[in-house]
Amino acid sequence: MKSMVGLSMLVVLVFLLACNHRGARSEKSFDEIRRLIRGRTASEIEGILGAPDSRQSMPLSGERWIWWNYTFLDGNDYAPEERGKVVHLEIVFEREGDRSTAMRTAASELRPAGPMSITYVFAAGKT
Repeated sequence: MKSMVGLSMLVVLVFLLACNHRGARSEKSFDEIRRLIRGRTASEIEGILGAPDSRQSMPLSGERWIWWNYTFLDGNDYAPEERGKVVHLEIVFEREGDRSTAMRTAASELRPAGPMSITYVFAAGKT
């Protein structure tokens, strides 16, 4: 009887590990993250999500930050075959204001450029 309980617990543990098929670093979906960080500064976003895996300067603009395998797609706005897939989170930050004031904006005060500046890219091998 004792071995059956142990075996049952092992089966449940393996099942639970298999159910977490996402492999995403965050427990929040892409849409949840997008709502959470919309309108915030780069400094605030880094405080919420942690440091990005990649930071790229963009000429005459701002920066692009990427978190690899960070989140997943969930909800009715995605095709059934896309739901649960792990994606890279990408945010494009731009300097606000006219050109002279924008260039003086500190990197920590950059904000996402607009609704399409918080995006995702499918993670290769995780589809």
